[in-house]
Amino acid sequence: MRFEKLLLMLVVFCAVPCLPAFAQEKKETEKSKEVQSTQSVQDLKPVTTIDPTIPLDQLKIMVRPLTKQELQVEADAWFKLLQNKARQIAAARLGVKKTNEALSTNDDQRALDSLKKAESVQKTADKLAKKTEDELVKTAQENLGVDVAVDATKPDQSDAAQSTADAEPVASSSETAGSEKITTPEVDTSATPTQSAEAMKEQFLVNLTKLQDERTALSDRLEVVLTSLALKGGDVDTYRKYITAVSGIELDTSDATATLSGIKGWIISKEGGQRMAWNLGKFIVILLITWLVARVGSMMIRWVLERKVRLTQLAENLISSVIKNVLLLIGFAIALTALEVDVTPILAAIGATGLVVGLALQGTLSNFASGLMILINRPFDVGNVVTAGGVTGTVKQMNLVSTTFRTFDNQTIHVPNNSIWNNVITNITANKVRRVDLEFCIGYDDDFEQAEQIIKDVVEEHELVLKDPAPVVVTHALADSSVNIVCRPWAKTENWWDVKTAVTREVKRRFDQAGISIPFPQQDIHVYTAEKLVGSQAALTQK
Repeated sequence: MRFEKLLLMLVVFCAVPCLPAFAQEKKETEKSKEVQSTQSVQDLKPVTTIDPTIPLDQLKIMVRPLTKQELQVEADAWFKLLQNKARQIAAARLGVKKTNEALSTNDDQRALDSLKKAESVQKTADKLAKKTEDELVKTAQENLGVDVAVDATKPDQSDAAQSTADAEPVASSSETAGSEKITTPEVDTSATPTQSAEAMKEQFLVNLTKLQDERTALSDRLEVVLTSLALKGGDVDTYRKYITAVSGIELDTSDATATLSGIKGWIISKEGGQRMAWNLGKFIVILLITWLVARVGSMMIRWVLERKVRLTQLAENLISSVIKNVLLLIGFAIALTALEVDVTPILAAIGATGLVVGLALQGTLSNFASGLMILINRPFDVGNVVTAGGVTGTVKQMNLVSTTFRTFDNQTIHVPNNSIWNNVITNITANKVRRVDLEFCIGYDDDFEQAEQIIKDVVEEHELVLKDPAPVVVTHALADSSVNIVCRPWAKTENWWDVKTAVTREVKRRFDQAGISIPFPQQDIHVYTAEKLVGSQAALTQK
């Protein structure tokens, strides 16, 4: 044992000096891997930006096989396009502000300075957006091996392109989602400052609507890339927060012209009002289809349960109702996606709050469990007359948490399933045949055998009284004030009440005819005066 301890101490002593070296080597290895990963990411170039107007379905196909690193590069490229588009929108809004300043001032020179600043800011933003887009398109073409050289058979092509670029040096080449070319407003030196400001403001507002459409289209394409990147473990929160921050339209309530133009432009734009109308139409159509499918599906399920499975009507109604509600819920979630509502955060929030909701709904969950036990054990069905949970009535329906009763005085009572399952359940109409318990009282002076025969005759003559089991009529008890005769005929469950009332009425009528009395409780009271009491006491004393 001592030798083993010495050997262990020797191994530890030799290994301790090596630990720093091992740690340093591991750290250098990890650093080397990070550098290699960074270099590999830097070597990657975007390919999906070869066409900024690429349809969304085609873009989804292109990004599916890409790796996480490649998708990161694609996301950065689309993010640059979106960022530049946001700059152009900001420049256009600033241009509207500057034209308003020019219109509000009486100084022509100051008005011209404002207009020139607006023109300069817009040109700068347009040039930057054009440069970035051209670079990304060119890079994507090179990576995909697309020949971007000018066709030699068309020598005038480069000259025409160059002349076009010289003639419109500040025009943006962005035509995302099929929108028209954006034209930068310029100061018209031949017109008055007021006229030039009005013309430039109108052009800025037109450009603003087009740029917002292009921004929405770029946001959609970036979202496609981000969705694929998130599925492969990438961090997309920063991108999505930026999309949320720059999305939407901003209305300047202090400028009625700009506000009306913004609203009108949004309504008629393909990425604004038309898109919302189309989405709303899809939402309504999906809801209608869902309702139809849920209705037909629940009917088919009920038919299968009735013909094949043969469950209770209560279980059939509950199962078909649950399936219908589930289909409606799924359809509603799909319809929300048509409105471009992301249901993932909603589902995540429901999952995160599941424990809290479960604790808050303990009573409801208990009712749910009791409802399942009722369905499994089937103590009653729809249409049965039941006494349960302190209520007597006809069962109309049952859901997952409560059962609905219709009382005989036409009241509707909802009883929690937990109250039903945890108490005695009496199913009054569960069997096809029931016994009617009757008791008739006659006086001690009356002939009880005659009374028995009258009762037997009444029972045997009644058409709703069953012959089998045979009715029983017998003298049952000698009570304080009467002789009690028990009558127990049998009848079908649906005829029980009719037999009870009809036999009772007929027996009473025949008793009256035969002179048989039905006594009422009576008590004899003996009254003693004071003189009688004294005499009685004296007599007792003499004895």
